Amino acid sequence: MARLRLFANLRELAGTASTDVDGATVGEVLATATARFGADFGRALQTAQVWVDGNRAGPDALVGPGAEVAVIPPVSGGALVVRSPIGIEAALVLLTFILLFVGNALSLEWFTVMVVFVSSVWAMDLTGATDRRSLPMANAVILLAIGAGALASFRFGPFGMAAATIGAVLLVLIASVFRPMLRPIDSFAAGATVALIAAAGASAAVLLRLRSRDETLVFLFVLTTAVVVSWFSDRSEMPILDPLVALIVGAVLAGAVGGALWAPDLLAAIGAAVAAAIALVAGRNLGTLLRAGGFFVQGPIPGSLAYFDGALLAAAAFWSILTVLS
Repeated sequence: MARLRLFANLRELAGTASTDVDGATVGEVLATATARFGADFGRALQTAQVWVDGNRAGPDALVGPGAEVAVIPPVSGGALVVRSPIGIEAALVLLTFILLFVGNALSLEWFTVMVVFVSSVWAMDLTGATDRRSLPMANAVILLAIGAGALASFRFGPFGMAAATIGAVLLVLIASVFRPMLRPIDSFAAGATVALIAAAGASAAVLLRLRSRDETLVFLFVLTTAVVVSWFSDRSEMPILDPLVALIVGAVLAGAVGGALWAPDLLAAIGAAVAAAIALVAGRNLGTLLRAGGFFVQGPIPGSLAYFDGALLAAAAFWSILTVLS
């Protein structure tokens, strides 16, 4: 017997978020669930995405005893919980990196502007995905945390970073007092976590640029390589590495190459790249949990910038290790 996990309107149609269902394959599990929950439930399943124990699965995939079958269906407004088309997604990823690299080549002021802009677009993509699956967060506070973190670090350095991160969490708490929809523990915890990461990450990116343009270039090279390698791994029909392992391998190798080319301290750059790699995986997992309600190694994740879910956390990790080691 498998554990069937349901999301969004499927959860509403079934009247439960999870249930035990008999079936030896995905198709049999879904057929049993349809017989139990009705025709409307079956019609909603036609456009749903299915994962078995975290891996994308088709109707013929085997389902062992105790396996977890997660089904992510269409959401409110008729939009599907899928990624943007490949062309749009690739264009957004490319545009993001162009803006960051151009900002690094310009003045610190322009780099700060680019960090705030790119981080805000990512935050809106993330909060849009969580809103669509009925997990509201303090969206305005998250955007404010990005701007405040970048500007406070620009003006006051690490002290500004600390003040911005503490302030971000406090503002989420205050927002939950005035907005009842933010009071449930899952909404508050998600909003506070994202606001903290947003403030710390935007601050760290600016502090890294204050340290050194070359070290910032190393970080951008690490981030670019990791995201691109992970993207290709996720899109490949026969991937050599799963996307999360690809993130780690891409980041570490890029840290070694980028450190040798630009960093004043190669070992510190490699150590920072390893920390960034771990942060990228942690951020990607957190983003997947918030966007889709579960941990999935492969398959469509709601939103266009899901690959950047670990970017700000990686910036904080990269800057922190560089500061400790050098």
